[in-house]
Amino acid sequence: MNVSRWPFIFRLLCCTAVAMLPLSTPAAFAEDVGTQKEAEADVVVEEVVEAGAPQSDQDKVNTANNPLADLMSVSIHNYYYPRLNGIPDASANTFWLRVVTPVWRLIPRVSLPIQVVPAPNPTASVATVTGVGDLNVFATFVVTPDDSPAMLGLGPIYTAPTASNDALGNGKHEIGLAALTVWTKGIFLLGALVNYQIGVGGDSNKPRTQFISAQPLAFFQLGKGFYLRAAPIWFFDLEQPTYNVPFGLGAGKVILTDKAAINLFIEPQFAMALRGIGQPAVQIFAGINTQFEPGARKKKNRKSSDEAAHLVNQLKAEHALRSRMQ
Repeated sequence: MNVSRWPFIFRLLCCTAVAMLPLSTPAAFAEDVGTQKEAEADVVVEEVVEAGAPQSDQDKVNTANNPLADLMSVSIHNYYYPRLNGIPDASANTFWLRVVTPVWRLIPRVSLPIQVVPAPNPTASVATVTGVGDLNVFATFVVTPDDSPAMLGLGPIYTAPTASNDALGNGKHEIGLAALTVWTKGIFLLGALVNYQIGVGGDSNKPRTQFISAQPLAFFQLGKGFYLRAAPIWFFDLEQPTYNVPFGLGAGKVILTDKAAINLFIEPQFAMALRGIGQPAVQIFAGINTQFEPGARKKKNRKSSDEAAHLVNQLKAEHALRSRMQ
């Protein structure tokens, strides 16, 4: 065997290998890049589809129970008190009319009570007093981001002495601060409202006022718009002192329409601890909330939703075309 031929053969093999590289490597590289781009396109399509998807019924039920929801609402609430501490054979009732009108991150609430209470000096002809109570205004500023599962709102609260009878109000201008937090996850909504108020003026013949109230919030969805709820208000009068700490458990139903979400509920509540004449030992809380979007925002959201749907359909078509061409 001629050894002198080996250098020539080695050089021939090297040249052949180098010549084959441009034929194989770019094709494999292009295949890898195409696969990677295809995977990235799939992710983009899935993300856009998810972003353009309408709000689920589960989320809408949570929104209907969320006091920090950025929606206009009109609420009619009623508390019936069949048993009052220290006043045998007496009952009372408070009807609340509440309007919520959000502006950007500010959510103001205006609440007016209409009350029926036992007369301070009952007679055969006058056993109860009926009329308007003290007007309450609460403005919540939402400080958390829009996409946060836990929301926090802070703001001032003011109660005006608008009662039509001395027995129906405190007779004081009361100011204070309130904090409201809400957390949602799937079928759950949990939260709490705490506020402190103190009297700063008004009828000098009326006693001083200073109190704290706290309202835990717990909602659990059962499906098809039905849910369980607990939202009692714990009241602590720091001047008397008197207090009322009820426990509540009720149920509700959210009816979803194209124009509004209608929320009906009832929740019996029983005092776990109380002190003070006239404090409710048993109360039945019932109401109806109606939430809806303002007309201008509704049109804007519909336009954004249509644009998102168009983009999703376009991306899906391009993705399908790309798959057929491969």
